[in-house]
Amino acid sequence: MTSPWARAAEDDPLDGLRTALTEADCGYEPQDGYEDRCWILHSVHDGPVRLRWDEVLARAGRRLADWPGTLSYLVLEDVPGADDFEGPDPAEMDRACLARLVEHLVLSGPQGPDTPCGAPQAPVSTPPGEPLIARRGRLGDALAHHDAMPDLRFPATWWASDGGWLVLTDHDLSATEVFGSRALIEGLLADPWLDAVRRPGIAETLGD
Repeated sequence: MTSPWARAAEDDPLDGLRTALTEADCGYEPQDGYEDRCWILHSVHDGPVRLRWDEVLARAGRRLADWPGTLSYLVLEDVPGADDFEGPDPAEMDRACLARLVEHLVLSGPQGPDTPCGAPQAPVSTPPGEPLIARRGRLGDALAHHDAMPDLRFPATWWASDGGWLVLTDHDLSATEVFGSRALIEGLLADPWLDAVRRPGIAETLGD
């Protein structure tokens, strides 16, 4: 039996991250504490066909490796036919990608689907004057939480309470950054279903 993640108490320290999360308007990107990281690019569909970003960019004679900025919809601007594509979605990955990511996360830790998670919304999506909205729940209930939420279904930042991994989908971007063990990240990069790549982090790209 699965259930959506429950609202956390306003004084929950969120595994020591509350201050950092409150100050990160669009989502929290850690600068250390994890062995490795990668990006999962949000899905693009041309009709029933799912395309990798480099396949889309090739239509304009471009490569993702040459893009200097962050991973927003701007990467795919001016590609012939791009207006007819579905995606990439900003601020959250689609359900199929989320399900695949959860499979990898479940395998990466000793508690598997019972891994406790913390998950606040980005401050930019919180109504003015309200405290940070955060939730707690099992990793195995991630899809149930996604399906129960009416609008923006998934939080900008979520993590394993034991510190094994952290996931960031910055509110302004169309890709999800995953931090964790070397084995977790190598598994994501090797998964032929996911469009996972190594790219600089947000802070590094923006020179912060």
